[in-house]
Amino acid sequence: MRTPLAFRPDSPPPQHHRRGPPMNDNTRAVRAGIALAPLLLTTLLTGCEQGGSSGGHDGHDHGPPGASSDEVSLTAGQVKAAGIKTAAVGSGLVTERLRLTAVVQENLDTQAHLTPKVPGLVRSVRKHLGDQVKKGDVLCELESTVLGEATSVYMEGRAMLASTRGVLEQETALLTSSVTLAQRIFERENRLKEQAITTMRPFYEAEKALAQARLNRDSRILELRREIRQQEIKLHTAEERLRILGLTAEDLKKLEADEEHGHGRYPLRAPRAGVVAARDITANEYVDTSSKLFLIQDLSRVWVIASVYEGDLARVRRGQTALVRLEAFRGVTLRGQVTFIDYRVDAASRACKVRIELPNEPIKGWEEPFPLRPGMFGTVELVLAEKKAAVTIPESAIVHEGEQNYVFVALEAKQEGKDDGKGHDDHEGHDDHEGHDDHKGHDDEKGHDDHDESPRHRYVRRAVQIGAKGGDIVEVTQGLKAGEQVVVEGTFTLKSTARQGELGGGHSH
Repeated sequence: MRTPLAFRPDSPPPQHHRRGPPMNDNTRAVRAGIALAPLLLTTLLTGCEQGGSSGGHDGHDHGPPGASSDEVSLTAGQVKAAGIKTAAVGSGLVTERLRLTAVVQENLDTQAHLTPKVPGLVRSVRKHLGDQVKKGDVLCELESTVLGEATSVYMEGRAMLASTRGVLEQETALLTSSVTLAQRIFERENRLKEQAITTMRPFYEAEKALAQARLNRDSRILELRREIRQQEIKLHTAEERLRILGLTAEDLKKLEADEEHGHGRYPLRAPRAGVVAARDITANEYVDTSSKLFLIQDLSRVWVIASVYEGDLARVRRGQTALVRLEAFRGVTLRGQVTFIDYRVDAASRACKVRIELPNEPIKGWEEPFPLRPGMFGTVELVLAEKKAAVTIPESAIVHEGEQNYVFVALEAKQEGKDDGKGHDDHEGHDDHEGHDDHKGHDDEKGHDDHDESPRHRYVRRAVQIGAKGGDIVEVTQGLKAGEQVVVEGTFTLKSTARQGELGGGHSH
């Protein structure tokens, strides 16, 4: 009597293997299929040999060694042990996608490196790493002799301008009074001349004095105005220099009232709102115009940079929908659009950078502001196209073998009966044979299930042609029709069983 494979006494004891790394679901399924296939094949072949010993072999087609075994039949117990599951073929929407690796990066268009406009000594530091700032906030204050000299020029210019304007006002009043007096004398001499009371000489002298007074007044006013204009230009130049150095209009108004400020106190202000991402400054430190003191980043919007190989580059377009998934936030999908495709391809990786811009909004489960942090790793799926396909199947149903693709199609179950094989009738006389007692325990052996009378599940291997692919759904353009059942789990076992027949087993179960 043949001992079932699981209970052979000469089988080697089980080996203790070193624990390996954790396995995901796909790895467990593949390893389970690998472990199950030999046992399933051995059971099938054992059943065939037992049937052959009785003089018949109903339900099994023996072909020549190396014959193709496109059809496989299994019992219900074997199907359950192999974990075989099927799904119906039907129509569906195929969303063609391109999966890329990606990393979060700060928006380079909204960051600012801050360096002082003048060298000086750091007197105070008001903002620190991680602080949120608004535009115009003072980050630190320096004391600078350069700024002090520029401030002195400005203050001197403003004082000179104010003085000259005062001189102009006073001299204009004085010269105007002289013209008025000369005008009165001229008018009196003119009346006397008309009455013939005086000679013409006093009249001409009064007329000349009036003209001279007007000339003196106008020339002096013109000179003072020219001087004021020059001083205004100098003052404007000094003011613009202070503005370039970072002083605001409010700072300029305080110069006269704040003597300490007027002697070179320089406030370094934030040019935009954001977060202090870097700070390299301490109190009482001397810095110059090349020192990078702060880095301000506006993290309200960030970039996601994906890498696409040049072979797929022609499929990428600006405006395509991008689905972003980050390792830090499992189960969260962020939706954006492709905003920029780099003009360069990396010489080493042969990949091109693709940019997706996302708003940095709060994410449920993490209450920290600006959850999308530069450096986070993830994936991007670009939606290339959407297509309504007449025949679609799960991608897990496809078996890839070289350049050919095929599936296992479930056929109608077939009933296995005893009456079709004459060899089974020969067992009626077994009571007269010696050694018949050896068959008494067959009903209790698990290996005997291979010849039960339950319907056998049949699967046929069929080549298919694949069209559009979209995630886990694949379009089939040839080889299947709607309504058929295809195997979506356990294809490895069926492939191994069919391969056994091709390699010389000659069985098509």
